[in-house]
Amino acid sequence: MILSYFSSLDWRSWDLEHRPVIPEGMAILIDDDLLFEDGPAAPRQASVVNRWLRELPASGAPAPSSWENYARAVKEWAEFLAEHGVGLFDTRERLKAGLSRYAEHRAAGPARSRFAATTWGQHMSILSLFYRWAMEEGFASAEPFTYRSARAVFAGTGREARVNLAVRRTPKPHVTIKYLEPDFTDLFRKGLQGLAPDGNRDTGFAGREMTRNAAIGDLALATG
Repeated sequence: MILSYFSSLDWRSWDLEHRPVIPEGMAILIDDDLLFEDGPAAPRQASVVNRWLRELPASGAPAPSSWENYARAVKEWAEFLAEHGVGLFDTRERLKAGLSRYAEHRAAGPARSRFAATTWGQHMSILSLFYRWAMEEGFASAEPFTYRSARAVFAGTGREARVNLAVRRTPKPHVTIKYLEPDFTDLFRKGLQGLAPDGNRDTGFAGREMTRNAAIGDLALATG
């Protein structure tokens, strides 16, 4: 499958009455044989994906960089499925099996093919949007994803949300800290020993086993 980009340059030579409404720079997927359909009213999978891509600017994705990312995510997924004899709009059972294999490929496959958890999550979000659209438009009868209900709260207002179970959990920012600044390191060591920032005994500290705690803290700092 070929990824190209639309340009209306010299469109008047295309024997068209009006300029195409396709956005400039829109990502386009083309099968290797350069065909978009197998006959009248028989569009190929790439044609369906292209229609979805053309609607992205009116669906909350106006940036050309997003169009390319969306196209690449679906392209790589479709190509992977094809290698295993699964169609882009196959049955739910076959799509779920393909997703399971794809997840293993992106997590533990060849190094060049692996995705970080955040990249995997982005791809799953894109594919979820694509399949939701394809089902609403009647192109797909099933999707590979399973969801659970969750309640999201923002500014005191709650709403029901669907969580895609295919998305890997990512660590919270506070557990991804790789090092401590020197001044905080000193404060951390003093705190474990029950000392105030000035190095004197903190009379308000009520911890236990401070010597042990300080030793473990020093070990963690020394070994990483």
